Amino acid sequence: MRDPMNIVTHSYEFMHHRRISRVLVAAVIAFAIGWIGLCSDKINIDIEENADTTTTSNKISDKINIEKSTSETAKNNLLFQLPLCKPLNLTAVQEGIICLPKCDPSAADEGSLHPNEKINLTVQTNRDKYPGEYGKYRIHFPEEEIYLHVDGREYKKGGEAMHPRSVTERLFRRVIAKLFRAGVLDPTKNIINTGSWIGDNALPWAMMLEQLTTKPGKVIAVDPSPMYVNNMVNTAHLNLIGNVCTHVTVYSAKKGTVFTSTTEHMGVNLGLKRGEKQINMITLDSENITNLALLHIDVEGHESELLTGAMDLIKTSRPVIVTEGVSGLTDSNDKKVAEILRSLDYVHESSEIPEICGWNKSCRNHIWWPDQDMKDSAMKVIGNDLSRSEIVPWVSSELL
Repeated sequence: MRDPMNIVTHSYEFMHHRRISRVLVAAVIAFAIGWIGLCSDKINIDIEENADTTTTSNKISDKINIEKSTSETAKNNLLFQLPLCKPLNLTAVQEGIICLPKCDPSAADEGSLHPNEKINLTVQTNRDKYPGEYGKYRIHFPEEEIYLHVDGREYKKGGEAMHPRSVTERLFRRVIAKLFRAGVLDPTKNIINTGSWIGDNALPWAMMLEQLTTKPGKVIAVDPSPMYVNNMVNTAHLNLIGNVCTHVTVYSAKKGTVFTSTTEHMGVNLGLKRGEKQINMITLDSENITNLALLHIDVEGHESELLTGAMDLIKTSRPVIVTEGVSGLTDSNDKKVAEILRSLDYVHESSEIPEICGWNKSCRNHIWWPDQDMKDSAMKVIGNDLSRSEIVPWVSSELL
């Protein structure tokens, strides 16, 4: 859940500027890349039925050589073949899905990426405090087994919010990672991450998919805040992520306009007639997305309206769906969600993740399976995680 976090910084140091030298020849760029460009039109994200799904090994491995794939030498060699990153077109990204190319972030001033610098942060809610130590510019996401670089300038503007997200809702992260590594979820298919905020789920998932297969699916990160989407795009560029798409919009039951009184952590209020920000509201079906493995919904109580506008996508792709709700699905909105998904023959029994997913201690992530066979396959992989007797806290620096 994208709850506001009061993060207290106990100690940090000034970064050392580092800029990657460029020795680029335009002809080499044109030959190697063919200029990928930004896709400002709405797109049909598809993967051919018989596409080569060769993974990095004969079997998707639980252990990935992170250091090798993220080494500075490999990164610098790749940069010689890439065009410079361009600023996000904030008009285009509100009109349709934009897919981000891999590009050279040198001009973006990535700041110091010293791997050993640490920062101590405390996440504080109205009831609990979660202190922890994190890499300052290189954040380890233990469940996805990736390292995410963050820009020093984003850090100064509040980018430190990304650090504790690496171990926030950690059991949920573990469950999703296990399902992809085991092949229960297909890493060549796409993910939709609604309520994507700063990309704390979308970016680690995209990097994980790139490690699991040579033909990774796209992660479509959708949020109503241009500010947070822009923050995510900058981080994606910095990490040379090439399988992220994004759209600034609100998914709902029908096309229209929604107003919000804030640009941060916004909940959708369909009854609001005026506000600080006006946002386009569309149906998820209108995006023409196909081959979907996972639909992650974190939309602050707007879940049933989103699902109503996504019926065609759900019927054709039959993705695994994760929704947020209260424990036991006793809330009125949760009951609407359950009614919609059960009408589509989705299965949920015993699929509540035993972990707090926000400030509300009754908040839980719920997994909805497209059929019993997939649920049975999944439980062989994550059954022990879902049957924990103790509820996992929202932030978990250690999780056995």
